[in-house]
Formats: sequence, structure tokens, C-alpha cells
Amino acid sequence: MSLTKKINYFGGWLDVSQSLSGIILALFLWTHLLLVASILLGADAMTMVAKTMELSFLSADGHGYPWVVSVIAVVIGIITLVHVLAAVHKLPLNLQQQRALRQQMQVIHHGDTKLWVWQAVTGVGILLLLPLHLWLIGSAPETIGPVGSADRIWNDGVWMVYVPLLLCVELHAAIGVYRVIIKWGAQSALSSRSRIRKIKTIVSIVFVLVGLAALLAFLPHAT
Repeated sequence: MSLTKKINYFGGWLDVSQSLSGIILALFLWTHLLLVASILLGADAMTMVAKTMELSFLSADGHGYPWVVSVIAVVIGIITLVHVLAAVHKLPLNLQQQRALRQQMQVIHHGDTKLWVWQAVTGVGILLLLPLHLWLIGSAPETIGPVGSADRIWNDGVWMVYVPLLLCVELHAAIGVYRVIIKWGAQSALSSRSRIRKIKTIVSIVFVLVGLAALLAFLPHAT
């Protein structure tokens, strides 16, 4: 295999890895947010969800296995690392590349390019904030629940991490799924590009509002 073919093969592998890991993370993110939003239905609902995640139905005493949550946090961390490594080669990492991008955006006003820039910016935010979130959850999985989560979010001030993280991940995920659909030519089978962009915006707004509502719902449970 020639050097050019090897480079093209490696680039294709990176594209597939980036898209696949991104879809997995987006689906996990939205599922995770809906599970956390069970607090909107009351403390008992979230307790049931937390115990189910800990596989309480498999334990004799019904307390479950909190370490399962730690394993999930580690797996998500690994998938995120794969996603970052696959995507980082496309980012404008030096000043020359960033200057060229700004000049291009001033000349060519392309909506999808602006979305890509937003995705890059939110990706940096996620890279800074997500490890802290995974550490807080993975190192103390037994605290997940109405009271423990409320105490961490409001009494320990972790809401200052969760609010920007929520905004970053929701924007990043929705834009990412949209770009995957466009990149792999699925828009013709689903809908027009403009309609998919509208759906992307609606998805972002809905999940951000659900996430903020869930954070506020923890407030009465803070001790």
C-alpha cells in the first residue's frame, strides 16, 4: 500500500471513529439526562432510577452495586478520549490556522462552518469540565440520589460546573449528530438539510431546558 493510500485509509478510519464515538456519546448523553430528570417526578422516582442503574434487582439485599456507576464513568471517559483523539486533527491548533479560519469566515458566510466552530468551542469546554464530572460521579457513586446529588450540586457548588457543562454538551451533541447525518449523506433519506437544522435547534433547546429544570428540582432536597 502506497503512502498516499495509507494516509487516506488512516484519515477514513479517524472519520469513522469520530462519527461512531460521537453518536454513542450523544445517545448516552440524552439517555443520561432523561434519567437524571426523573427528579422532576419526585425523590422516589429518582431513587428507583438510581437503584436500577446500580443493578439493585440483582443483589440479595436490594442495595445494588454502586461500583457499576464507576465502571460506566470509566467507559464513557475512554469513549470520550477516543472521540477527542479522532477529532483533534481537524482543529485549528496554531495561530496561523486560527487566523486563516477567521479570514475565511469573514469572506464566506457559511452556516455549517459556523456550526463547526461552535462545536469546536463547546468541545474545548467539555474537555475541561467533563473529567471533573466523571471524577465526582465515579469516585462517589453511592451518593447518587435525591439527597446526595442535591448536596453535591447546591451545597458543594458543583452547579457552577454543571450549568456550563450542560450548555456545552447539549450544543455539541446536537451539532455533532446533525453534522454526522450530513457528512454520511443520510439527510436525503431523512429530510431536507434545513429541516434537520431546525430539529437540531429544537433538540438543543428542549434538553437544555430539561437539564436546567432538573438542576433546580434538586434544590429542595439540599440539606
